[in-house]
Amino acid sequence: MLDTGKPASIETSVDVCLAPELTQALGALAETIEQFAASHSIEGEIPFRLNLVLDELVTNSVNYALPEVAEPLLRVRLTRTPHGVTAQLEDNGAAFDPFQDAPKPDTSQELDERPIGGLGVFFVTQFADSASYEREGDVNRITLRMKTEN
Repeated sequence: MLDTGKPASIETSVDVCLAPELTQALGALAETIEQFAASHSIEGEIPFRLNLVLDELVTNSVNYALPEVAEPLLRVRLTRTPHGVTAQLEDNGAAFDPFQDAPKPDTSQELDERPIGGLGVFFVTQFADSASYEREGDVNRITLRMKTEN
């Protein structure tokens, strides 16, 4: 048997359901990322980048996808892979692919000339090594991958 140097009891993933209330969801998200990063020796920019992009996506789900849903679902799954981290966000709002359907920001304008907002999905695509969307049944699923050096 191959010895990986890690105790067999360490889980490689964490799955957490978040309350569809913004303050609670973002607090639980930050805590989950911090604990996950610590338990999997993920250092450097990855925990910060994960929190930044998932914070944006959770905010969008809570503010736009879930208000009209009778029984809202908001779930985040973090998985440690040999070369990085995979994060998945699921909600049961109306079908919406943020990478195709969200308006593209005009990044050619000077910062002080741009309207406020509209850069969140752009930042997600800039900070993740890959980002994809799929709809499975009544669930939106966004999958992000970030490479680590360790």
